[in-house]
Amino acid sequence: MALAEPHGDEEALLQRVAQAVSVFRIQFWTAVLLFIGSSAGASSAAAATMRCRINQQAWSPCRMVAARPGERWVLIWKQRRVEFVHDGTGQMRMRVGQAENWREVEPFWTADHSLCWGAVCATGAIPLE
Repeated sequence: MALAEPHGDEEALLQRVAQAVSVFRIQFWTAVLLFIGSSAGASSAAAATMRCRINQQAWSPCRMVAARPGERWVLIWKQRRVEFVHDGTGQMRMRVGQAENWREVEPFWTADHSLCWGAVCATGAIPLE
């Protein structure tokens, strides 16, 4: 009888651990699926309706990812990544690639309805808010 009790306690402990692991896995994969679903829906719509370019190169499909809309965002296309920071006082900085230095830019609209920041331009359904 003495051997059955520790075995029963051990078995109960293993069941609790297995249940905790199962709950964690469910929560983890639910969070992953929600994240993928929300980012895939937003990015595919933006990628399908926006195009970007640098220095008059050919337009390419791109997407905008906003960490804080109006304050910090990134344009991503092909192997390019252009980051933007707006401090709310009218000062806007941009860097092309993570190894580059930040530089001040002035946004402007072109005759073909593209929004540009220095040599970087975007056209299409640009989310401005």
